Amino acid sequence: MDALSLDQFEVFVTVVEAGSFSAAARRLNRAQSAITYAVQKLEEQVGAELFDRSAYRPTLSEAGRTLLPQVRRILDDVGHFRASARQITRGLETELRIVVAAAIPIDMIAPALAAFREAFPTVQLRLSVLPFSMGVGRQMPGLSEGEADIRVLVDLMLPETLVRKPIAELGLVTVAAAPHPLAHKREELDEHALRDHLQIVLSEPREAVPGEDRRVAALNTWRVTDPAAQHALIRAAIGWGSLPEPAAAEDIASGRLVRLSVKRRGTSGQSPQFPIVAAHRQDEPLGLAGRWLFERLGKTQGPPVDP
Repeated sequence: MDALSLDQFEVFVTVVEAGSFSAAARRLNRAQSAITYAVQKLEEQVGAELFDRSAYRPTLSEAGRTLLPQVRRILDDVGHFRASARQITRGLETELRIVVAAAIPIDMIAPALAAFREAFPTVQLRLSVLPFSMGVGRQMPGLSEGEADIRVLVDLMLPETLVRKPIAELGLVTVAAAPHPLAHKREELDEHALRDHLQIVLSEPREAVPGEDRRVAALNTWRVTDPAAQHALIRAAIGWGSLPEPAAAEDIASGRLVRLSVKRRGTSGQSPQFPIVAAHRQDEPLGLAGRWLFERLGKTQGPPVDP
């Protein structure tokens, strides 16, 4: 079958879709004899007839029905190859690497990623969820050279070497499970009221340095590196803690979690808001797909926009 050609495959599929040799000839703007010849040569290569020509209109033979899906897959693959080749020559990346801080809900960026999939179907995306830190004066994860193309981070003490685009504000809500003792307190709680109850803290996978924790009120803490694990431990009434509002909303609505009114540093019952940004290094310019996604991420605060 060394003489098989893409043209023969295209003619074969067009005859099937058009319903006849003459209709395929019109669709491909060729003489009907050229269509018939291409199909005959393909049948010679296959060693079997692909159409039953005994009726007025040709119908697929058993061999034709078997081979048709494979031929379509080959043509689809070739089409994707050609599209990828064209895009590469225009400066399109073959892969885009994104890192997201662990406490940031993926739902926050999912609409932009869905639009990206439609706009750039040939670009592979590699998404990594890295440890989340809110410490002051420490390097945030995912900032090293060559580590990622786009970072989605909390904008706290980020270096000026990053180009930023605001995505949204992430609110944290302090909660405890319904059976937890704190859940039954209706008054506003200050840090002294919280200190004797175990706090479940989202932390990096390393020992905490005394004095560097922010928003840690309890004398006794459990530290976890995974937001889902923190959520589960709080929901199990083992301790209290702060969760992203979108992650806690369903449990609060169902009554499994109770929102605590906490007063800190002169604020009363207000959820702290943290800016979420898309960022990339100034010395690592984005390619065509990266620039598109970077701009799109900045639009996620509003309704989805057609690509």
